[in-house]
Amino acid sequence: MIVHTPTNLALRQLGIYVRADADDWQYSWPVHTHEGLEIYYFIRGNANYIIGENIYDLSPGDMLLFRGSTIHRVNPSKDVPYIRSYVNFTPSFLREQMSGDMFEKLMSMFESPDGMLIHWTLEEREEMETYFRSIHRENERESFAYELILKTFLIQMLIAIYRKSKRLHEIAPSQQQSNSQANVRRILQYINQHYTENFSLMELSKELHLSKYYICHCFKEVTGYTINNYLTSKRIEEAKKMLRTTDEPVGLISEKLGFNTAVHFSRSFKKYSGMSPQQYRKQGVGP
Repeated sequence: MIVHTPTNLALRQLGIYVRADADDWQYSWPVHTHEGLEIYYFIRGNANYIIGENIYDLSPGDMLLFRGSTIHRVNPSKDVPYIRSYVNFTPSFLREQMSGDMFEKLMSMFESPDGMLIHWTLEEREEMETYFRSIHRENERESFAYELILKTFLIQMLIAIYRKSKRLHEIAPSQQQSNSQANVRRILQYINQHYTENFSLMELSKELHLSKYYICHCFKEVTGYTINNYLTSKRIEEAKKMLRTTDEPVGLISEKLGFNTAVHFSRSFKKYSGMSPQQYRKQGVGP
């Protein structure tokens, strides 16, 4: 896993980070967290998105709203172009721009622990795509009063999303998950509840009443990750939070997160993050 600092850097410097019609490809799509809130918009491709314990099969026009602190990962197919737009922002970026009541209503859309899905029809997509492009263009130009314009565009987009979310019959219905997806969700739930413990694949198999082979196969098929790699990524993301927000010794963090030794923790952290825990803490900005 490479270190993704642009999101947090931008959020700390300005309060917003945006990309529109992004089509770049990564060799590895990391499990990660970041600061702020995210509005993700799927334009084209074949992908699913894991947010917390939920798995979303994406269709063009799907929009996901979630907290950046929730562990998440997109799993796109490399067989077709993968195109998406997204904007990350901090609540404080907008708080003073509107009444308290309006602010609370707009922020309520990000309260679901596993994200919220809204589907935009073909006729509605142009409006949403225009918002993303306008925000991105204004952010790139950095012209006079661009911060105010950014806030104005973002508020307009959030209001449009809120209005849509209140038309309950138009929100995408709960997806019918396949057996594989339903079982992967159970695996994710178990990992999220027990990631600080040293459980074995055999114990996981017995707990879920599924064979070890099936567990490994369906998890990799749906998420693109092995169970061990996902578990380690989860632990590393939690370690990053602790390194950023506490003064606890690295050895204690390692112990709390279920690593066998502090040396194992440091090696794993460097492998997944590109730097040691001490360097990460000193740097002060991470994914």
